[in-house]
Amino acid sequence: MYEIKGKTAVVTGSGRGIGREIAIKLAKQGAHVVVNVKKRVDDGNETLKMVNEYSDGIMVQADVSTRKGCIDLAEKTVESFGKVHILVNNAGIGIGMPFLDMDDELINKIISTNLMSNIYCSQEFGKIMEDNGSIVMMASLAGIKPMAMLSLYGMTKAAIIKMSEYLAIELAQRHIRVNSIAPSVVKTKMGESLIDFMNITEEEYEKRYTLTGKIIMPEEISDAALFLIRSESITGQTMVIDSGQSITGGFSH
Repeated sequence: MYEIKGKTAVVTGSGRGIGREIAIKLAKQGAHVVVNVKKRVDDGNETLKMVNEYSDGIMVQADVSTRKGCIDLAEKTVESFGKVHILVNNAGIGIGMPFLDMDDELINKIISTNLMSNIYCSQEFGKIMEDNGSIVMMASLAGIKPMAMLSLYGMTKAAIIKMSEYLAIELAQRHIRVNSIAPSVVKTKMGESLIDFMNITEEEYEKRYTLTGKIIMPEEISDAALFLIRSESITGQTMVIDSGQSITGGFSH
């Protein structure tokens, strides 16, 4: 089992939601945690405050959808902790809209935030990451099962799933494991906005689209991230956490 205590972990997009839960979970395991936000500095500082209850960390404001942002994040991580062992590529946005209605600005925003951030950060941190490290990326059920109004979002998440496979092969010689997590709707602001977009209540979503009768909680995703980081025999895999939604075929129209 991979030992997390004393390791340095970077979690992009960790000002709130799933990223915050993962950052706190890693801090509880004794990792030095680098919290990252693009704009919401107050949220980042709040996450850092929670992290510091269990371990030490820093907060870095950087736009990881750009190469410069990922370089800045990597440099500040090394300045503070000297090494990096764990990268969680969590930054992302979810926007529902008919494919034919998307303009160039929105297309570029979704691709840069959801996909290019994973590419840039995996490159910049992969160059400096200690051997026997771990990278976890946040995909989505939408990258596996097509969902109405989530075309471009789903395309970027499908790319992340394949990216985890390719990087697992390329980084295997250094024993760096690469995996992804594909959740369905999670009870975060992003998840709640999707339910609102569908014009249904949370209770209706749970009854109609899940087999468990419950929405996924952020801490369930952080548990999965911890499992993938600690499990030394898992690489190039995507863990689906969807309350059975993939079986129901929900959101397909």
